[in-house]
Amino acid sequence: MTFCVPGQKAVVWRLFLIAGLLAVTAALWLIGPSTASAQQPEPHITIGFQEEATAGEKIAVAAYLQDPVGNPIYDAEVSFTLDVEFLNVADNLELGTAVTNEEGLALIEYEPRIEGANNITATFAGDDVFTPAAAVGQLDVASGGQLYREFRPYRIPGANVWMTTAVIATVWVVFIVSLGLIGWANYRVRSERSGSGV
Repeated sequence: MTFCVPGQKAVVWRLFLIAGLLAVTAALWLIGPSTASAQQPEPHITIGFQEEATAGEKIAVAAYLQDPVGNPIYDAEVSFTLDVEFLNVADNLELGTAVTNEEGLALIEYEPRIEGANNITATFAGDDVFTPAAAVGQLDVASGGQLYREFRPYRIPGANVWMTTAVIATVWVVFIVSLGLIGWANYRVRSERSGSGV
């Protein structure tokens, strides 16, 4: 026995069927990622570096990334950031990123510039297998003297105030003489035209 819906009822029936399929697809799409993320294991990340440093001294900052049972996670990107505050506004300054090796180690070189307590964070953003993870460590930075030295705006051997003044004066003399030659040539052309009666 065949069921047929005549005329406009067939179109309405098909539209309801398509709308129902779209609703089921959207529901599965929304439920799917949350279920998958709930099943993802959470890795363990450990950050390590020397406890004290001098401003301007280069140190190694390391992070170990391991799965929940302690196995190293290979070829995962770990980013390192520094907590900074300026005018009561807190932010994170990126120090660098590194990829973990066979032992789960990610390593960067850092040269601290801010004296006092520095909070450094190692962050794994997560992937298809593991959820994100982060760890924070504190580095105490002592004063290392003056880190920056001011230089003159330009350093040209033999250049001084008198040389700069001479160059500027020469440019102006050339400019004024050029204007004079153009004016004289213009005057000659006009006088020749007026003399020929054109």
